[in-house]
Amino acid sequence: MSASIAESSLQPLARILGYARYVFAGLLLLTIVLPIWQRVGMETVVELTGDHFPIWIEDDRGSSEGGASVGAIEKKGRDLVFHCHIVPKYGWPYCKLTFNLLKGTVGMDMSKFDYMTIDGQYSGTGNPGFSLVLAQAEDGLTRLDQWETFKVHQIDKLDLPADGKLRVPLKWFAVAPWWKDMVKPSMEHAAVNVDNVARVELLIRDDGKDGQHAFTLRRLQLHGKLITQNTLLMGLVSAWVLCAIGWLAVITLSLRTELKDRETAIALLKEVNKALELEARDLAGQAHIDPLTGVLNRQGLRAALMSTSSLLADPMAVIFIDIDHFKSINDTHGHDAGDDVLRKFANVIASGIRSSDRLVRWGGEEFLIVCPMTNVHQGRTLAENLRRALHQQVWPASLRITASFGVAQHHERDPVGVVIKQADEALYRAKRGGRDRVCAHLPGDTVAPAEAA
Repeated sequence: MSASIAESSLQPLARILGYARYVFAGLLLLTIVLPIWQRVGMETVVELTGDHFPIWIEDDRGSSEGGASVGAIEKKGRDLVFHCHIVPKYGWPYCKLTFNLLKGTVGMDMSKFDYMTIDGQYSGTGNPGFSLVLAQAEDGLTRLDQWETFKVHQIDKLDLPADGKLRVPLKWFAVAPWWKDMVKPSMEHAAVNVDNVARVELLIRDDGKDGQHAFTLRRLQLHGKLITQNTLLMGLVSAWVLCAIGWLAVITLSLRTELKDRETAIALLKEVNKALELEARDLAGQAHIDPLTGVLNRQGLRAALMSTSSLLADPMAVIFIDIDHFKSINDTHGHDAGDDVLRKFANVIASGIRSSDRLVRWGGEEFLIVCPMTNVHQGRTLAENLRRALHQQVWPASLRITASFGVAQHHERDPVGVVIKQADEALYRAKRGGRDRVCAHLPGDTVAPAEAA
C-alpha cells in the first residue's frame, strides 16, 4: 500500500521532470541560435538626417580671432547640401554642420552603437577631406552654455570613397589632443566616453586654403545591436543558472516526497531503533565515565574532543593535576580510604570549574582539566584557586590532601597531545619544586619531561 501511495505522489513530479527536458532542449537551441542571430542580424539603426534632430551651421566668423569663412545649408528633398567657403583669415578657418542630440539636458548614449555610416557626395576645389566630432556632455565637467567644457572626440581627414558611402567605427574616435591641452581635464574625464553625446559635428577645414566646398549629405546613421553581445551572453548564463536551480529544486522536492513516504512505511522500525539507541547511549555513556569518581575517563575525553568542536577553540588551557603522596595514603590507610579520597578530590575539583570545562581521570591519582576559551595565565589562576580549595576541605581519616598542578596552552595547528605533554612537563616541575604548587608552560619553555621526585 505504501508503495502505491509513493508512486501516486511521484507522478506529478515525474511529469514536471518530463517538461524540464523540453525546457532544457529549448534553452540549448536558443543558446546556439541567439548568438548567431546577434552576430549576423539583430540590428538597430538611428537616422540623424531628415527631421529627426535640429541642425544648424557654424563657421569661424563667430570666433574671437574674427574669421571670414562662410557656411550655409540648403535642403534638396531629403538631402542636405552643406556649403562652405573657406577664407584663411586666421590660422584655423572652418565650417561646421551640427546635429543637436540633446533632449532637455540629456544627450544620446552612443556606447551601445558599433559604427556610423555616411552616404554623401563632395564637390569643390580639391578634396580637403572632413572631420567628425562627437561632443560629450560629461557629468562634473560640462556646462551647457560653455562649448569648451564639452569633451571633444574627433576623427580627422576622412575621405569619401568613390560610391560616397563611408563606414566609421565608433572605436576610431579619440579625445582630441587640442581639447586636452586647452581644458587640461582630470584622468577621470580624459578617457573616451560616448554615453551622453550632445552633438555630432561635420567639419570642413581644408588646412587653411581658400576654396569653395559643397558636401551633399544623403544619410548619416548610427548602427548597433538590439542586444549587445555581453548582455546576450549574461542573459543566457542567467537562464541556464535559473534552469539549473529549478531542476535542483524539483529533484529536491522529489527526494523529499519520497523520503516522506518512506518515513510513513518505517514508523515501527523507528520506534524499535529509538529503544535501541537509548540502550546504546547508556552503554556508551558508561564506557566514557570513570566508575569510581564519576568524571570522564580518557575514552570520554577523546569522544568529547571529537564531538564538540568548541572544546578545541583557541585559546584552550590544559591543567594536569597529581595528588601529592597518594601512594602513602593507600599504604597507610588502605585502598578504601584512597578511593574515598579520589571521589572527594574529583568532587572538589568539579565544583571549582565551569560547566564548559571537562574534568578527566587520567589514571590512578592523576586528573586532567580541559578549559576552552582560556589562556595559560587564566588557567594558572584557576589552578591556584583549586589548589587553595583543597586546603579548606575535610578529608577522610583526617588526612591533609594537597596536589601539584601543571598548566599549558594549546596553540593553533598543534595536536592535542602536544599541549598535554607540555602540561605534564609543568606538573613534574611543580613536583620537583616541592609539590603543592602550580607551574605553567609558557611560550619559549623547552623543559624536557622528567621523572617525578
